[in-house]
Amino acid sequence: MKLIFVAFAISLLSSCSDYEITLNDQPILLREPVPVNVNVLDSGLSRCLSETLKIQSHTDISDLNTLDCSFAGIKTLDGLEQFQGLVGVKLNGNELSDIGPLLLLGRLAIADLEGNNNIPCEQVQVLEGYIGNGLTHSKDCKL
Repeated sequence: MKLIFVAFAISLLSSCSDYEITLNDQPILLREPVPVNVNVLDSGLSRCLSETLKIQSHTDISDLNTLDCSFAGIKTLDGLEQFQGLVGVKLNGNELSDIGPLLLLGRLAIADLEGNNNIPCEQVQVLEGYIGNGLTHSKDCKL
């Protein structure tokens, strides 16, 4: 029974992102989060992505499925298309004028774009066609 418990405990620990297993106070297994390089143009988006990946202990950008970058001063989403695992994004209260990269996220089902009044109406309509009621946006858009 002890062997089963020890095996179970080790398997639980191996799924953690930052830990150390020791034997006689000597490390025998050390796992630290792998830093993820984020290559996007906007400094606000880059900061938000980096913090989110670190907080959620992701080691690969494809693991990220939700992103909340509300009120982050983001002006451009260029580079966000590399995050193909995203299912939901909160980008309300930013200064977006182009949501083209969101149109390239095949799994996207929820997007909050409230407070971004400079997005072209055509892009809003296309995104709404993709995700339907999953889109929340300002009624004002750029014609």
